[in-house]
Amino acid sequence: MARGKTRQVRWLSIAVLVLIGAPVVLLVTKPRWLVSYATQYVESQRRESRPLVVVRGGEWRGVADGLELRKLRARRKGDWFSGFNVMALRVDPARVSLRVLKMGSQSLPVMDMVTLAEQTGALGLMNASYFEPDMKVMGLLINDGEPLSPLRKGGSIHHGVFLLRGARPFLLHRTDAELAGVDQAFQAGPWLVTDGKAHGSFRNAGVVTRRSALGLDRNDRVMLVATDVWLGGLSLPELAQLMAAPEPDGFGAWRAINCDGGTSTQMLLRHTRRNFTIRSSVHVPVYIGVFPRPSGT
Repeated sequence: MARGKTRQVRWLSIAVLVLIGAPVVLLVTKPRWLVSYATQYVESQRRESRPLVVVRGGEWRGVADGLELRKLRARRKGDWFSGFNVMALRVDPARVSLRVLKMGSQSLPVMDMVTLAEQTGALGLMNASYFEPDMKVMGLLINDGEPLSPLRKGGSIHHGVFLLRGARPFLLHRTDAELAGVDQAFQAGPWLVTDGKAHGSFRNAGVVTRRSALGLDRNDRVMLVATDVWLGGLSLPELAQLMAAPEPDGFGAWRAINCDGGTSTQMLLRHTRRNFTIRSSVHVPVYIGVFPRPSGT
């Protein structure tokens, strides 16, 4: 009996070693077939052509005064295993504060999103601006009334400017952005929705990847939207349609812009009632943050 148990333990140990060791060997040696397969798989996710299906639109649920959460579930037609979530925060700036946060200063060094939320007391965070490899912000950036980066007047991406004057939000084309008296602002794009209608023409329209977007509804509530997926996601036309479509199959945005996506996409909600984190493997220099509004303001 003892010999039988010893033999079972030995074979179990060998099986465990094989299960653990085989992936390690593959990662270290990186055989051509594995690299080729991984490359082809990632590219197939980026060039997804099957139609998007909204499985469940979800409902807005209150998290705090002036802050709501919604989870929309989507997948690819004909593929039940391709499902992913599109997470959205809806903010009433009259009841909750929105601020642009810039990393890289002495007072706020570059850090991961979770640490940033802990240090600043943010209820929610989402990545915002595009940036250079050296973390230099591309386009307009204003934090607490201080200009940190100038308006980018050219280019095919940075069409949209989100800004706040006091508690009132605006989403404007860069040619219409009047910056006097602005408290918070960042620049991104391209435009996704104008006056309730989704844009349909985009460069690289067929690329499917992680996405982040910011929209305003007809009641001047701000929506922060991000895909919760590691591979695949949405094309720009699909994102525009989701932002513009009426509930429950979309978010009913009156205006919306695309924010930096791909590996930059990340979002966080940090509250005792509800919390989630869409993580990323990279740091970003700019976030749009949701904060409790100080009493008396």
